[in-house]
Amino acid sequence: MSLLEAALLLCLVGIALAIFVPTFARRVRANKINEAPELLRDLSARAAAYYATSWDSGRRHCLPPGAGPTPAEPSVEAESVDFFSDEVEGHQTWQALGFQPDRPIRYSYTYAPSEHGCDLIGREDRGTVSFRAEGDLDGDGVRSTFERRARLRPDGWDQADVLHVHQRVE
Repeated sequence: MSLLEAALLLCLVGIALAIFVPTFARRVRANKINEAPELLRDLSARAAAYYATSWDSGRRHCLPPGAGPTPAEPSVEAESVDFFSDEVEGHQTWQALGFQPDRPIRYSYTYAPSEHGCDLIGREDRGTVSFRAEGDLDGDGVRSTFERRARLRPDGWDQADVLHVHQRVE
């Protein structure tokens, strides 16, 4: 291989890397960011289903107490977390909602109702339920925050459709 051929090969490899490395990095970052909105949507749907359930005892419109943040601190690298483990504070709530991420996670998740218990309907505005994810994707101590909020109204559950985001990519 001549010097000219080697230079041409090196140039082509450099061009390929210049195109594919930034694209790959963007995709990896997008996958990290997508975790929180997807799991918050799932958590919100599970809480809405729990609220809509009629229990054998005849009680309705119930919400379990708050739970989280789980894990206590977010991590840069994705880690498997057992939300149902007895060592996890609030594990009874996570079990009641059936919320257990099906993959390793980077964010800490919090479920925070302004009230819990049953018969949370029929009166004036009953408050809110907040679903929050906090992450530190690059380990610099600055956190991204994603949050959905549902409202309890006299006629029932007002779904958490809006995702509030603070420092998406911190």
